[in-house]
Amino acid sequence: MNSEQATARVVRLLEEIGIQYMLVGAISSNAYGIARATHDADIVAAFDAGGLTELVRRLGPEFRLDRQMQIETITGSVRNVLTFVRTSFDIELFRLNADEHHQQRFARRRRQWISELQREAWIPTAEDVVIQKLRWGRRKDLDDVQNVIAVSGHRFDWEYVNAWTTKHGTHELLKEIRASIPDTEFLDEQE
Repeated sequence: MNSEQATARVVRLLEEIGIQYMLVGAISSNAYGIARATHDADIVAAFDAGGLTELVRRLGPEFRLDRQMQIETITGSVRNVLTFVRTSFDIELFRLNADEHHQQRFARRRRQWISELQREAWIPTAEDVVIQKLRWGRRKDLDDVQNVIAVSGHRFDWEYVNAWTTKHGTHELLKEIRASIPDTEFLDEQE
């Protein structure tokens, strides 16, 4: 089993147990933009009492859960790290919390084929990928924003994106990134 198969196994078990989730991070931006390699997988999940324990039990000894919870500083999400022992690949499990945008993007998520996992899975909309990655603001996140907009931005609900980026204080950064993207409208004309 490789890292992608390990992630697909976690997704399959989340669904079997009945835990709602969505893949975020590079996997979700790859679905809408230009694919890039990643050293981990990120999943937001609505764990109920005992849900994480049941997931770890079903995964068995090939996976190790770091019992030390961490807090993600932007949204205040509790994070647990699950490691696929064979490759040391980390799957970061973020618990769905009360952050307004966190809740909104979870409610808007969609089921889509994920080529890396060779299966369908729940992911945020392209707009929500951009909004959240602007909040994180790391160089790789901003590169993802540029790539997602370049590939999928012509289908965006820009009113929704502008409202959230204004609320989060990232609207000027969004405008800078949009201005840096060459005009790609001619690509649509060839379809």
